[in-house]
Amino acid sequence: MPAPCQITSGYTLGCRDNIGSIKNIFILSGSVTAVVAPTEGLITQLSGSGSFFKFELFRETSDFAETMTVTPENGTIVYETTTNAVFFKMQVSTRNQIRLLSGNPNIKMIVETNNTDATSRFIYVGRDNGVTLTTSAGGSGTGFNDRNGYALPFV
Repeated sequence: MPAPCQITSGYTLGCRDNIGSIKNIFILSGSVTAVVAPTEGLITQLSGSGSFFKFELFRETSDFAETMTVTPENGTIVYETTTNAVFFKMQVSTRNQIRLLSGNPNIKMIVETNNTDATSRFIYVGRDNGVTLTTSAGGSGTGFNDRNGYALPFV
């Protein structure tokens, strides 16, 4: 049995089947009461109430990042996730949903990547402390080819 902080495997390059960007986010309107994760880090089931709402994202406009910060003097390790979502077309219905999201301090979200591998396609974000919509930047753009829409960072 390895010691608690000893690595248990290495890393191989594998096939060239990795794809960047994210294609959808699913945001929960409700609560999660149980998470089943029989394999280290791989969630197989969520239980709770409410519904997940799908927000479609245009290819190569949105992203997900996970940052680990180690503070040796405090003996802590903290993970921070950031999901940057871009929604096209400024409109009242989208603005109203953004307004509701901004008031929720405990958002639970599933990020769908473009990978087809079952262990890396979906990422459950906000499991322990939730995420928050920190700002919202909406704009019409200047030129005819500029984006008209919203950029939303969930941290």
